[in-house]
Amino acid sequence: MKAVTAAEMSSIDRMTISTYGIPSAVLMERAGLAVADRICGLFKKKKVIVLAGGGNNGGDGLVVARILHSRGWNAKVLLLAEKARLSPDCLARYQSARTSGVPVEFRTRLTKRDVHGAVAVDAIFGTGLSKPVSGKTAGIISFLNSADIQIVSVDIPSGISADSGQIMGEAVRADYTVTFGLPKRGHFLYPGADYSGTLFVEDIGFPQELLTTYNLRVTAIEQTDASLLLPERPKYSHK
Repeated sequence: MKAVTAAEMSSIDRMTISTYGIPSAVLMERAGLAVADRICGLFKKKKVIVLAGGGNNGGDGLVVARILHSRGWNAKVLLLAEKARLSPDCLARYQSARTSGVPVEFRTRLTKRDVHGAVAVDAIFGTGLSKPVSGKTAGIISFLNSADIQIVSVDIPSGISADSGQIMGEAVRADYTVTFGLPKRGHFLYPGADYSGTLFVEDIGFPQELLTTYNLRVTAIEQTDASLLLPERPKYSHK
């Protein structure tokens, strides 16, 4: 399986939309569904808080909340961006969530009451983060990391560089990360590997030829690959 940079994944995303005619809204719905399904498989039905940024990662989180809400979960969204600053796809998912009855609040901080007894979904920043996390958002991430709760990150833990795995100011320390199409290099490079927790790579409909092209130069060695590199041990050998 290939391991990609943020730019490579962005190119795959653009080509999926422009060349193959799969709308960005469809990819976002599939991404949110993949995360919701994983949460349902990992936890018994309980309180979920989705921390959503104003970009498309936040849009994924809004889809997660809407789907869990429709399945009878106590799901709530805390939006960490002003409504006027939501991306078009995020705004559309916000409106859909509100219409579906999902509680959505615009927030600049977290409280103990918010996180008590909850699973947190980190949908603050995606792979396109280009500057260090600071200010109120950094404080929210720090508070989240100090809470005794399980955290599921959408695509990559917020604050981790998708390319280098480095912490960009402040980063979410996730227990689980659900990423889409291909893993990012930051999932394997430390400290990003440590912050990602258990990694799930989900198929959300990217064309396979885009995910396997020779233009993607880095391959993540899996267990089957590593076993093929080891010479067969003679039966009469010993350590």
